[in-house]
Amino acid sequence: MPSLQLLQLTERGRGLLASRKRTLAVVSGALLAGGALAYARSSQSRRRRRSEANRGSNASALAGNGDGLGQNGSDGRLVGTNQKKSGLKALHFLTAILLKKIGPNGARYLIGLMLTAVLRTAVGHRLAKVQGYLFKAAFLRRVPTFTRLIIENLILCFLQSAVYQTSKYLTGSLSLRFKKILTDLIHADYFENMVYYKISHVDHRISNPEQRIASDIPKFSSELSELVQDDLAAVAEGLIYTWRLCSYASPKYVFWIMAYVLVAGGAIRKFSPAFGKLKSTEQQLEGEYRQLHSRLRTHAESVAFYGGESREAYHIMQRFEALVGHLNHVRHENWWFGMIQDFFLKYFGATVAVVLIIEPFFSGNLRPDSSTLGRAEMLSNLRYHTSVIISLFQSLGILSISSRRLNILSGYADRIHELLDVSRELSGVRDRSRNHKSSSNYISQANHIEFSGVKVVTPAGNVLVDNLTLRVDTGSNLLITGPNGSGKSSLFRVLGGLWPLVSGHIVKPGVGSDLNKEIFYVPQRPYTAVGTLREQLIYPLTADQEIESLSYDGMVDLLKNVDLEYLLERYPLDKEVNWGDELSLGEQQRLGMARLFYHKPKFAILDECTSAVTTDMEERFCKKVRAMGTSCITISHRPALVAFHDIVLSLDGEGGWDVQHRRDGTSFSTEETDFSLSETDRKSDALAVQRAFMRRAKSSASLGTKEQFYSTEVIATSPKVGRDIAVRTSRIPHLRCYPRPLPLRVSAMLKILVPKLLGKQGGQLLAVGILVFSRTWISDRIASLNGTTVKFVLEQDKAAFIRLIGVSVLQSAANSFVAPSLRTLTAKLALGWRIRMTNHLLRYYLKRNAFYKVFNMSGKSIDADQRITLDVDKLTTDLAGLVTGMVKPLVDILWFTWRMKILSGRRGVAILYAYMLLGLGFLRAVSPDFGRLSSQEQELEGTFRFMHSRLRTHAESIAFFGGGSREKAMVDAKFTKLLNHSKILLRKQWLYGIVDDFVTKQLPHNVTWGLSLLYALEHKGDRALTSTQGELAHALRFLASVVSQSFIAFGDILELHKKFLELSGGINRIFELEEVLRAAQRNAVVSSNGISAVSEEIISFHEVDIVTPSQKLLASKLSCNVVPGKGLLLTGPNGSGKSSVFRVLRDLWPTFSGRVTKPSEGMFHVPQRPYTSLGTLRDQIIYPLSREEAEIKVLSLQKAGNKSSASTLLDDHLKTILENVRLVYLLEREGWDSTPNWEDVLSLGEQQRLGMARLFFHHPKFGILDECTNATSVDVEEHLYRLATDMGITVITSSQRPALIPFHSLELKLIDGEGNWELRAIRH
Repeated sequence: MPSLQLLQLTERGRGLLASRKRTLAVVSGALLAGGALAYARSSQSRRRRRSEANRGSNASALAGNGDGLGQNGSDGRLVGTNQKKSGLKALHFLTAILLKKIGPNGARYLIGLMLTAVLRTAVGHRLAKVQGYLFKAAFLRRVPTFTRLIIENLILCFLQSAVYQTSKYLTGSLSLRFKKILTDLIHADYFENMVYYKISHVDHRISNPEQRIASDIPKFSSELSELVQDDLAAVAEGLIYTWRLCSYASPKYVFWIMAYVLVAGGAIRKFSPAFGKLKSTEQQLEGEYRQLHSRLRTHAESVAFYGGESREAYHIMQRFEALVGHLNHVRHENWWFGMIQDFFLKYFGATVAVVLIIEPFFSGNLRPDSSTLGRAEMLSNLRYHTSVIISLFQSLGILSISSRRLNILSGYADRIHELLDVSRELSGVRDRSRNHKSSSNYISQANHIEFSGVKVVTPAGNVLVDNLTLRVDTGSNLLITGPNGSGKSSLFRVLGGLWPLVSGHIVKPGVGSDLNKEIFYVPQRPYTAVGTLREQLIYPLTADQEIESLSYDGMVDLLKNVDLEYLLERYPLDKEVNWGDELSLGEQQRLGMARLFYHKPKFAILDECTSAVTTDMEERFCKKVRAMGTSCITISHRPALVAFHDIVLSLDGEGGWDVQHRRDGTSFSTEETDFSLSETDRKSDALAVQRAFMRRAKSSASLGTKEQFYSTEVIATSPKVGRDIAVRTSRIPHLRCYPRPLPLRVSAMLKILVPKLLGKQGGQLLAVGILVFSRTWISDRIASLNGTTVKFVLEQDKAAFIRLIGVSVLQSAANSFVAPSLRTLTAKLALGWRIRMTNHLLRYYLKRNAFYKVFNMSGKSIDADQRITLDVDKLTTDLAGLVTGMVKPLVDILWFTWRMKILSGRRGVAILYAYMLLGLGFLRAVSPDFGRLSSQEQELEGTFRFMHSRLRTHAESIAFFGGGSREKAMVDAKFTKLLNHSKILLRKQWLYGIVDDFVTKQLPHNVTWGLSLLYALEHKGDRALTSTQGELAHALRFLASVVSQSFIAFGDILELHKKFLELSGGINRIFELEEVLRAAQRNAVVSSNGISAVSEEIISFHEVDIVTPSQKLLASKLSCNVVPGKGLLLTGPNGSGKSSVFRVLRDLWPTFSGRVTKPSEGMFHVPQRPYTSLGTLRDQIIYPLSREEAEIKVLSLQKAGNKSSASTLLDDHLKTILENVRLVYLLEREGWDSTPNWEDVLSLGEQQRLGMARLFFHHPKFGILDECTNATSVDVEEHLYRLATDMGITVITSSQRPALIPFHSLELKLIDGEGNWELRAIRH
């Protein structure tokens, strides 16, 4: 092999080197100046935008996150300091808890980490020595010694891989242990004393608790365990290498290193942004964004009926844009701070390290002698000394940046500690005296329920009931009436301990302030837990808590009582079902009744729990409860129930109340109650309700079994349903989506993320390539400088060495700009891709009711909210890292392959490529299916998070049931399943990681040493000459750096296979969703036999089969016509398909056969389940329109051309509507522009009246009303229907109330839910 001519410093070569130095200096200076200017301009514009934003309408929201000035005008820096101290205190508190509860397994993990840290350092130390000896053996060309050392090096490398991967496994196990401790700790308080309800519906200090439990805790646990691992390893290395450095060199080197690290660390901390606060705000915004998706999933059907996609899209995109804006701010802060940190601790620190490495070889006791053996010994010592200094620098650098990592951790810790603190306070753990005082207002273990001087006050401070005194003895039955929002359900919230008892005291059976087995609650909004049918009946008990196990015959008897025995045939006994999605509202209410019959309590609280069942079923239910010996406290708007009660409590919603008793079988008084001297609107409503209630009760009692005041005539019936129809319907498919293979999915993903190579995304990829090339070129220059440094030491040329240090400082400055810029650009790429992918999915998801179809029509369990939020974020972040990971090794390989060819010829390049191909093939052969495992883990994480979101949605019903322990068991079961899967994945990663690390990182070092020996053996020249020795040392050092960089690049390419396997799971999950969404847009479920036609004046069904997504035929060849002015009333038992007819009419379900004719516009649906959107009171009424669209609508209605008066006209019009639905008091109480959580503020009846207000605002030709007034009083319901009729709205109603018959001309009776139906004409 010829001598290295390119490294001989001739005069021409020196001039070239000087030219390169000047070039590098100019480039570095330009980069630094440009970076400083960019940062200054960016900071200035960012401050300007922030000051403008603070003056805008969003200032209060930003201030809530800690930005800007505090409430008292205090400086933001003071607030930030206080928050930082609070975060560190929270971190200290959580760490103390973790250490206290870590247990034997956690202690073993910690001890294991300590041992692996020491072992890693010991193996690394020995490797440093052996590699020094290898350098010496290669320099002296001693093949036998080299062979023995390379074998030892191989063994040590394998040990290093095993120890390192074991350390990662222990770190992951410790993270899972931390995660379990914190999750269990929060669950322990979160499910006690109804904290899960109070935290969201009463206290309001914590927003999105499920985000903190399901996201913040895993991230905190993972980063804390990694910090523990890194700091333990840094401490071990620092101690061992400090001792070694002092043993063979002067202690002054240790002091110099420590002094530099302390000064640099202090400077870095001075410039460090408030990363804890930034991270806390990021998690808050992520939580709000994800909560909107969970909320849409929960209310998908109601939103679809309203056609509210555009409004929901507006709210989702608003939150997403706020999140993106914050992430851009964080990325900017990380960029400029990364430049400072990298310069001081990484690159300039490396230059300082070089000085400390070389200095003793110039003037200390490590100066080489003039012999060849002495110089070889010097090279060995230099190699070892380099390892010692670099390791010491790295360990102290890791410890110095721990403050930044702790700052980030404190952001998570503050949020977790706040949740834990509030949970403990609300559960009564913290404040025993307060809890005792509250409990003292409840007198337990009585045989009756008594309210004495009780005051009911809402969390907002509104008094609903004042000084209530009432007693309900065993055997008595109480009926509570009053207008919606008057405090009927709120009285039970106080009785059950959900709301605090402000004054007075309550006497009740059982023990404690909450509801118990002596008082059983059947809620206004049915709640069905995820589980088997048997678990629904015994809820909130678990199988372990049953005194006597419920047998199959017992289940049959319970279900027969409520006509639900067919559920036993429809669902296997051991099948877990989400019953809320499977059963209609009436079926869920009847299941709640069966649950009551199982528990047989002393008292039953029935909170409008029969509003969706027939009158006959309701009366059967009341008789069964009375026969059971259970006393009822009932809220209802049905006068027929008066006969089953002997006490009536009337509320007016402003504190007033009245009690009437029936004695000796007489009827109630029909006299009006004088609630107060002055009569307000609310009290007028209360009087109206009382008049109507008593009048109809009296009328019902007098009529008895007399004939009704209307008659019907059958005009059409269903054809006979035979087996052929059942067979035909069983073949009806779900959404037809055809899964694409992974390569096609990857191709589709690339088209979405990078639509044009010459566009913005292509430009960013080009910029990544340029930065990667710049970093590679700088790395090559540093490698060359390392070799030149050794040469100057051998020649003892101190002046040349000093000049070299100057060049190194310039290279450090350039690298400190390039590396953070590359990280920032990668983050920007990831964020841009997240925006593109999110927009792409939302374009389909929020269009043509796809968000409903994906959950109900796909035939699959697709957690769309999890995939759009968490999975997209993770995929784009990993993909951006993968792109950088692909570009960098490719550039490195091309560059360093060329350098290797110059140094070692084609043989070295051939060895390099042969190793890569063999290594890649071997790793592919032994690699587990990480894609499938990662996909399963993401799915389990989504399920765990959804369980918490579901708990928040149904918090009140669960709290009334006392179902905290039952819900905790279900949530814990999902969490345990997630933990067990994570452990399996971690174990597979550990075993594979040992092989992967050895093949991709450790084994290549040995190949490098082999190439170095071959080069030394073939090197020509007089070995006795100092210049020849210097050239050889330079070449060996440079060759080692080049080959090492080449193998690192190949190792990165080998790792790409594992990374892509992990990415494939996320790609498959996201594009499975995308394929289903595309299918929903194509209406792929519509049969070729189904026709949807348009007509402006009629709604018509012609031989339409109503079939559920589970392939059950509900109505066979349904035919009926609805013309303007002739309303249609849908009746029939629960589950017979009344709401399903509306789903087909709204295109939520497909038309499989026949023809549906309907207007293109002029239909408005008011769904069975009330939905309150985000926004103001005004937004509730005009939903799903925006304010601008509503103003245009009002101007067109009133034919006013002055746009300046549009806002006033709109508000006046809306106020008139509120007066018509008797909700004008909401305007007086809340105002137009307040934005509370309307679902918490309004009762169910008020929400239903708000739904009717939407109907009156939109004023359609046809109003589709799906049992949307069953929670209102009788007079209000009739008033609302009369208003609709007077406005010319033709109503199509699903209802169980006979009082609505006069407002309809046709009755469609769905007989049995098996396909049979009758169409009747109503004769008034």
